[in-house]
Amino acid sequence: MSRIKSKTKFSLLSFSLLGIIIFGMLSTAVAANINYQSPLTKGTEELIVNTYDDTAWKSTVDPFSTPINWFGGDANITDAKSKVTFKGYTSDTWYTYNVITSYFLPISLNYFQIVVLLNETKNQGYDNDTINALYPNSYNFWYGLSAVWEFTDSNYEEDPSYPEVILVFQNPLDFKTMLDDYNDLSAEFNGNLTLTFSYPIINADEFLWYLVLNGLTIASPQTEYLASLINGLGCDNASVSGETLIIERYGVTNYTVEISYGSKGIMSLFVVKDVNGNIIYQIVSTNSEWIFYMILAFAVAASIGIIVILSLRSRKLKRV
Repeated sequence: MSRIKSKTKFSLLSFSLLGIIIFGMLSTAVAANINYQSPLTKGTEELIVNTYDDTAWKSTVDPFSTPINWFGGDANITDAKSKVTFKGYTSDTWYTYNVITSYFLPISLNYFQIVVLLNETKNQGYDNDTINALYPNSYNFWYGLSAVWEFTDSNYEEDPSYPEVILVFQNPLDFKTMLDDYNDLSAEFNGNLTLTFSYPIINADEFLWYLVLNGLTIASPQTEYLASLINGLGCDNASVSGETLIIERYGVTNYTVEISYGSKGIMSLFVVKDVNGNIIYQIVSTNSEWIFYMILAFAVAASIGIIVILSLRSRKLKRV
């Protein structure tokens, strides 16, 4: 009888392990072929600066800058607010030349330098068509038109500060391909051509930080998108926790930047912390999504409290 039980337990264990392995393989296959969805929908997102410690910023991040250098407007004033109104979106495709001119060169060069550099490479036979033929990758994305009111500590102006095009690449692994192609082309240019300005070589962490400060917008499911993005790039100083991107940076001292993303795929929380976890700077979303979850949390806490009280009263009555 004991042998039969032993065999049964062994069979159940073997079956369970087999099930776990098969489930893991299926999960991996599904994760590798995620059909990402556009988060861009009509509506308005509002952000507010709810914490800014100027002294801590200058002793941790940079003594010669403020959050204005990252976000513009009155981003260095507590309670300053900003909003973005989405008008709608469509889809399009970029090629290597678009990526170079729109993403990579602006990281290190100003507008004048970019114009000079592109003109020089064109004169040496590397125009739009030639570069796209050498690196024939294409990148599908959704793009939306939005109106942006930059951070202000007073009432919003009637007209927005500027219009903005928001891009959401449909495959997060495309960022790795972009970076590799750009750096390969840069090495070729810088090694063989005499140029007034060089094509800067850019590493994965520099590229990610540039994307964040220039309004990185992500598709859903967001956790998988973020993980695929940073793992694909091979970032050394970035990680993902749920829908939050965590970046380790160094200024005057080490500090951490955490960026969480809301339902529209744009930043809903931006936090700068020192090495001890103290918040130096924080931007939060004030949209209804956050209010809903706060109300839900309070409701759950209240319900648990009521259940505990009723349970304790019931025990007392039984004892009596």
